[in-house]
Amino acid sequence: MNFKHLEKPFPIYDEDYASVAILINSKKEILYIKRSDNLPTHKGDIAFPGGKKEEYDSDIVTTALREVQEELFLNPSTIRPFGVLDPVDTVEYKFKVFPIVCESFDKPTKINKDEVQDFYLLDISDLDNLNNWEFRGNYDNDWIFKFDDQILWGATAHMTRNLLNLNLG
Repeated sequence: MNFKHLEKPFPIYDEDYASVAILINSKKEILYIKRSDNLPTHKGDIAFPGGKKEEYDSDIVTTALREVQEELFLNPSTIRPFGVLDPVDTVEYKFKVFPIVCESFDKPTKINKDEVQDFYLLDISDLDNLNNWEFRGNYDNDWIFKFDDQILWGATAHMTRNLLNLNLG
């Protein structure tokens, strides 16, 4: 797993891609969303705010920040992107998803109900505890993290583990 500090100009990726924002606040919590059941893909999944590149997005960071604003109504000026993890492939799409690691200075007060059902702030210390992860074994990297009545799995779990550098096998 590679982590690269971001410096302007931000990386430009010419092919189709998606970007997600891993928002970390001062309380050492990571923000996750529950995607709407009305969306065409990943219905009801726990995810990071994010989505596909739009034609007017200038780079991978712009895409992530635009999506945060659309989904959570957070002003991009309250977010400081500082790094990017290795891109991840998802099952549903044949393009890369870039995880943009950000410091967040604001908490959502409302959500775009067309795209998001809810949001959650999970303590990094809980996510970093190996005992809180379970291996399902449906594929090589099929680790899950259960909280409340939700399950963090798939690409989002993979990105979370990469961020925390969890060595779960």
